[in-house]
Amino acid sequence: MTSDTSENWDLYTPEVQAMMGVFALHWQLEQRLNEIGLEGQLGRPECQLLLILAEPRRMGELARLTLKAPSAVTAAAATLEGLGLVCRVRDTRDGRAWLLELTAAGRERRDELVASASELFYETSGLSPAEAKILAGLAQKIHTKAVQSGAVGPCEGDKT
Repeated sequence: MTSDTSENWDLYTPEVQAMMGVFALHWQLEQRLNEIGLEGQLGRPECQLLLILAEPRRMGELARLTLKAPSAVTAAAATLEGLGLVCRVRDTRDGRAWLLELTAAGRERRDELVASASELFYETSGLSPAEAKILAGLAQKIHTKAVQSGAVGPCEGDKT
């Protein structure tokens, strides 16, 4: 971590330092991702779904992965569906269930979003690709534990 002359990082435990870094990165990425999404008329929930839809997924799974209420995921999916970026298809493993799947236009928009988000990540974090890979492994572990522990995201009423 680069030295920040405005803070004496030695005053903080490694845990607090980690939280400060995660919070700062989250806030910056969230703001900047909103700017990218709005250029393409997509809000934060729609961008988040596009980023996660590397493969078709059930709505409940998307709600769990995004830490959002199912109704929020349904609304974002409806917006993406209206834009022709996703469609609902039957789950071949369970014909009663539906999957959300990217259309060709959705895959193209997702690829653009991933490229833009990746660029923003490196600009915002200051990490190298090797450091990002280490952080990705740690973040996956954190996300998995948080989801298993019943973590919930912002309240359903938060539409930002």
